[in-house]
Amino acid sequence: MSKAVRYNLRWNRHRHIRMSARSFGPDRSLFFVMEPWTPPIVNLHGRISYYAPERIAQVRKRLQGVDKPAYLQDILDRILDPGLDDPARVARICAFVADALYYNPIEQPQEAHTGPLLTDPVELLELHDGRCGQGVLVTLALLEQAGLPCRRRDVFHHVTCEARYGGRWHLADALMFGANQPERDGEVLNVAQLRREPYFADAWPLRHFAYTPEELLSRDGYRILGYTFGDWGSLAYYSWYMGGEEDYPPTMPCVLPPERLAAGKVRLHWSQSAKRNGGRVRYRVAVYLDRERTRRIFFKETDRTSVVWRLPEMNRMYFVGVAAIDDHVLKNPDTWYPEAVTNFVLVPKGQYGWYGVL
Repeated sequence: MSKAVRYNLRWNRHRHIRMSARSFGPDRSLFFVMEPWTPPIVNLHGRISYYAPERIAQVRKRLQGVDKPAYLQDILDRILDPGLDDPARVARICAFVADALYYNPIEQPQEAHTGPLLTDPVELLELHDGRCGQGVLVTLALLEQAGLPCRRRDVFHHVTCEARYGGRWHLADALMFGANQPERDGEVLNVAQLRREPYFADAWPLRHFAYTPEELLSRDGYRILGYTFGDWGSLAYYSWYMGGEEDYPPTMPCVLPPERLAAGKVRLHWSQSAKRNGGRVRYRVAVYLDRERTRRIFFKETDRTSVVWRLPEMNRMYFVGVAAIDDHVLKNPDTWYPEAVTNFVLVPKGQYGWYGVL
């Protein structure tokens, strides 16, 4: 008799991601080895573990005797409304997978650091971690369970999948794009189309790769190096996977506290961004009236790392976004660049307290 286990649609993604932040103590190596690409360094100290084996064992114990097709069908019954058409069903499944699996920059589920990756879709859903190939396995399992034709697609340095509806194939790269797959005129494109226009997809956000610094640091504040995913800018544009030129976005700037100037002005500061393999970097700085950053009241593009701005009003909170851009916009003017953000309030100079202004 099979055991009834249901996927927890209320699992806390934020809490799960925090498990990876500063999780490496002094007993863990700061360098990940995956030969032959990253051979050991001479002063390798601490044990190397790509995933906690006890987490895998715990999940397998919980799933023992579970009817896995029924587990997947239960997810579909809860995330798909009966009236949805096929494009909407695929989008809903991709959105679910993007939320259910964390594209973990440091650890991915595998038996041991030299062992095979986990390939069971239900185990991966219960662990909530995975990389591109594991995301594809989960996406395909749910698409197949939903009766949607689908297939795996191996592209350059990446693996993705497609779903078939409306008489043609469409991209379903859940971990990269979630529900918002690259589309034109309301129709999601496929791998063949993106290979013909590799820079087209660079306009779609890749939020899984804009990691917070804490996720890449050890408990004592050092970076995790070697065969791992790094800061934004350490991975190439999506166009590279589709046959485009190898090109890397600039690293995200770090927005610094504004500097108080005379006559109600401030100087907005941010750190300089770097670009792998070199190239021109400039900045788009914007100030918004709302936390959602939809009501923009100031915008400037500059080669510098600061701008002077006169505030329209004191004692009001302003929200600042700075994005580092490069010449990739010549290939696609709508290329996505994530904003680094901060906020501040300009109060009278003698006012005691911290308001984000120096």
